[in-house]
Amino acid sequence: MNIFNLSFGKDSMATVILAAEQGIPIDRVMYCDIRFSPEMSGEHPIMAEWIPKAEERLKELFGITVDHAYSGVSFVEQFYKTIQKGKMKGFNYGFPYIIVPWCNDRLKMKAVQKYNSQFKEQVTSFCGIAYDEPIRWQRMLAKETKTHKYRSCLVEQKLIEANAFEICKKYDLLSPIYSVDGIYRGGCWFCQKQCFADLYNLWKNYPDLFSKLEEMVKDSFNSF
Repeated sequence: MNIFNLSFGKDSMATVILAAEQGIPIDRVMYCDIRFSPEMSGEHPIMAEWIPKAEERLKELFGITVDHAYSGVSFVEQFYKTIQKGKMKGFNYGFPYIIVPWCNDRLKMKAVQKYNSQFKEQVTSFCGIAYDEPIRWQRMLAKETKTHKYRSCLVEQKLIEANAFEICKKYDLLSPIYSVDGIYRGGCWFCQKQCFADLYNLWKNYPDLFSKLEEMVKDSFNSF
């Protein structure tokens, strides 16, 4: 069972495109749907608007349908949950720490695990990791088990991130977020790991979203 993990970023998109071009079996394509609230996407607004368009184009070009994996809990819901044990017992989860953030486990990994659990046969996950990211790739390989393997078309074909840009552009499947000045990383708009430039862009262009974070500060023992 070949499952392609698609974030709609350049590397994972290029991976899906290469597989479609080269006849590598694509059994499932899975997108991890992280939500700020049950009603609101966790993706940056530019990406959130583009993803449905990209899904339509993947369907049109390659007949690919994207599955959405959801953990069942949003960022806001987990934020306000009460910690049940440990030195912070009685407090709500609040903003995640930079190191070992709860959001990675509760919002992302739980969604992926829940999705993969429906398949009883061996799973091979195709990841959007480029050839010029060797440390990241080695970390992924270290997670392999007898029933879960990992592959990267970009690594196998020695294609770097710059190649991924061109592959996506070829099919008009490069997210417009890469062409916006002041945005330096993808991911959740509320991520505590974003750089100051990205946070400034959020404050300047999406004040309604920035204000949501400001409002939540008073409810968290750990500041944003």
